[in-house]
Amino acid sequence: MNTEESNFQYDCRLSSSLSDNLNEILSCLGNSDDIEQSRYMEAKIPFTVLYLSGLVDEQQVNDYIIAPLLREQHIISQDYKINSLIEKMYGVKSFPLKTCSSVLKAIINGETVVLFDGFNEAVSMAGMKSKARTVEEPSTQTVIQGPKEAFVETLSINTSLIRRRIKNPNLRMKNYVIGMDTQTTITLCYIDEKVDKDVLDELHKRLSQLETKEIYDSGMLNEHLEKFGIKNRWYSPFPVNMSTERPDTIASSVNEGRVALIVDGSPFVSIYPVSFWTFFQAAEDYYQRFDFSSFIRVIRIISFLISLYLPSLYISVTTFHPELIATDLLINIAAQREGVPFPAFFEAILMELIFEILREGGIRMPRAIGPAISIVGAIVLGDSIVRAGLVSPVIVIIVALTAIASFVSPAYNFSITARLLRFVMMAFAATTGLFGVLFFSSVLIIHLCSLESMSKPYFYPFAPFHIKSQQDTIFRLPLWINESKLFNKFISLTSNKE
Repeated sequence: MNTEESNFQYDCRLSSSLSDNLNEILSCLGNSDDIEQSRYMEAKIPFTVLYLSGLVDEQQVNDYIIAPLLREQHIISQDYKINSLIEKMYGVKSFPLKTCSSVLKAIINGETVVLFDGFNEAVSMAGMKSKARTVEEPSTQTVIQGPKEAFVETLSINTSLIRRRIKNPNLRMKNYVIGMDTQTTITLCYIDEKVDKDVLDELHKRLSQLETKEIYDSGMLNEHLEKFGIKNRWYSPFPVNMSTERPDTIASSVNEGRVALIVDGSPFVSIYPVSFWTFFQAAEDYYQRFDFSSFIRVIRIISFLISLYLPSLYISVTTFHPELIATDLLINIAAQREGVPFPAFFEAILMELIFEILREGGIRMPRAIGPAISIVGAIVLGDSIVRAGLVSPVIVIIVALTAIASFVSPAYNFSITARLLRFVMMAFAATTGLFGVLFFSSVLIIHLCSLESMSKPYFYPFAPFHIKSQQDTIFRLPLWINESKLFNKFISLTSNKE
């Protein structure tokens, strides 16, 4: 749905009677109590100022609209276009409105509308919205070294944060309006000379076909976009986009040819397309030395594998394959499990569910007491459940290590994937041991290789394999490596062999 389209049903044109126009507009809005009306009927040319309380700065309206209009009324006449005259006189960006629907849309979007008696058009003035949340430090994606700015809920501020970092005249911002009820503005951000045209066309197509009543956050938009396309696998637990609140991450991605989706009212911006390996990369990787960044990326991948496989491996080797464990360790584990009335699978499921409850409880509780309650709850419950003989001490260690490993991922929505698949993997391990784990792993790899993000391979650059992209996948090579003649010659020779 394009910005020029309107979902309002009131297409009647404005008349030259101020009272008739005012009655019609207020009737359409149901005479809501948050509509502010400043009527000046005794002025030389009577006029009324309309806006929604809380969305507009009243002081700016008084200083830049009402006061000048009262002071300079002698200039206004039928011979001039009102919006051009006001813009010239007061330097306020204004637009002419000729229908009731355009007036209603302007008011609901937080603009100030002025109706004049004797004129069959109104004037809408933007740029006087109330103050929004200021730019602060990211709360979910913190870095030790790097920029400390994060997106906010205001679309204009978010686009300006990107513009400040990419001073390229080919940077494009294209707007859509989605949601019949919410009329949410969606901005596509990309660099015209670098963007993949297929991805851009696909996003344009999906946004144009998208029909919904409400969009409040980028997460809602992403879920709606997933339903388009056969190979997007909407049922897949793996995210096909990455959401971030960091402007530097978005700027870097856009500069690499990706497309960013900015949703008005959301502090998180989405990136398309992405690959499986994108979720192991963080903005701080490029602010540290390449060797340290590569080491941290390997740690992230190992942590993902631990969070996905560790409980399943414990269930497999203790239930079906004890011969794989060293004798001394097997004796210790057996001694710890002596007296535990439940099998290893039930132990692991019980402890995983308890930790998930503690994790969600700590997030939802007030910030002042949430972390303290979750830590104390984990210690008390863990100690008590071991003393009660319901689980063995070793499973507490495994679940704790699994939980810590799940926090290492820079992307929260990707760590949720590991949390979900962990339970499925544990069920396979409880039925057929390591054979079940290997079978589910094979299915998982096949699924990843068939998955796509905006028609682009999800497991790229390993499937399909691309040698040059390996410089910034698992390991990050030095930033100057692209300028190295020896490296480029090696890539050229390798590509020719392929």
